Amino acid sequence: MSTTVSAATTTVNPHEGRTYMVGGDGKLISLVNYDNAKNPTYSQLVEFIKKDSTDRKKYTSTYVCSDFAEDVHNNAEKAGIKAGWVAINFKRGSGHACNAFKTTDKGLVYIDCTGSPSQKGSFDKAITLKKGKAITTKSLYPPMLRWSGLGTVKSFKVYW
Repeated sequence: MSTTVSAATTTVNPHEGRTYMVGGDGKLISLVNYDNAKNPTYSQLVEFIKKDSTDRKKYTSTYVCSDFAEDVHNNAEKAGIKAGWVAINFKRGSGHACNAFKTTDKGLVYIDCTGSPSQKGSFDKAITLKKGKAITTKSLYPPMLRWSGLGTVKSFKVYW
């Protein structure tokens, strides 16, 4: 994949009806899609995610999972990788956001790069999303940091 894509862009603000998704600071999530972005192989995706530093940012009250997923989406698209932003609703508690990628060799893959308020290191992980099931996680590469599930998935939607 190229490091920068020179192409027309389209901005998408994820929403359900009149309810728009926002970041921790209350600003609308803005997904910048590049027309020339392509679906990667799984190894190209992991290589990009490993280089992307979004997960090293601190999770705060003004920079939350939706912001992490927005930044990963926009960084991937800028690097020429087609990305999705995923809104997840749980049966109990608040929601979550992560990213989706259609890989050419392993199909649809969900990636979560949400960092931590206290722990340093990489938080890049592949996750499994299934309605009615708890999220399961797998670190993409060492060091393998612990990350606990957020709950049982009620529903989720990918915004491309």
